Amino acid sequence: MRKALIAIVIVGAVVFFVRKSCVSSYVGTTWCQVRKEVKQQISTKFEMDRVRHEIANLEGDIGNMIRPIAEYMAAIGRLRKDISALETKLDEQKTTMLSLTKSLEGNPEFITLENQKYSSERIRRKLQADFHAYKQGETHLKGQMKLLEHKETSLKGAQDQLAKVISKKREYELRLAQLEAEEEMLQVARLGSKLQLDDSRATQIEAALSEIEHRLNVQKHQIELYNGEFAKDIVPTQRTSPTTVDLSTIRQHLENSATASKN
Repeated sequence: MRKALIAIVIVGAVVFFVRKSCVSSYVGTTWCQVRKEVKQQISTKFEMDRVRHEIANLEGDIGNMIRPIAEYMAAIGRLRKDISALETKLDEQKTTMLSLTKSLEGNPEFITLENQKYSSERIRRKLQADFHAYKQGETHLKGQMKLLEHKETSLKGAQDQLAKVISKKREYELRLAQLEAEEEMLQVARLGSKLQLDDSRATQIEAALSEIEHRLNVQKHQIELYNGEFAKDIVPTQRTSPTTVDLSTIRQHLENSATASKN
């Protein structure tokens, strides 16, 4: 009994899974079909307007990229100035320390600096402190130079990315303009095709024009008949007095003509 229940549960789960999978498949297929049909119903002009809107949005993306890059460039410029100032300072310290080391050569007891007399021991201590600060300055300079190199590399990457976006925007604008020109040509071609294929309308127009021409010709001939040469030949009918016929004369003439023919 237990095995039978387990088998029923397993079969039910399989049936449920199959049905659920089929329903999901049907729903997914239907949705894809609907999306495809809806997309096909969208006019080409509407799609071009949508693409033009998306290209315009790239301008905002470019603006968002330009601001951080400009700030990065300003920061790099400031860092370069700091490095240049640090290099100048280290060069001055280096010159001063070299001068002190030369003054201490020969192990003198006193050294005169800027008209002031100092003990050699004091100068040695100062030289030791200045040298320690100089080495720290060198370490800091190396770090700043590495930071500058890193920032310049990052800036180069950002500038390249910005150039690509600008180039793509111009490419998209050019392609859209070409497609719009092609669409206009196709509209003209479709208009010509519609005029050629609409025979019924052309036939109606042709018949109407022929009827108008016929009416005008009839009216023209009517005017010619009333005002032309034919009007001159028309003799108006007038009333005349009854004609008197001499019947005896006619009869005598006809009888004489018949006698003469027999002889």
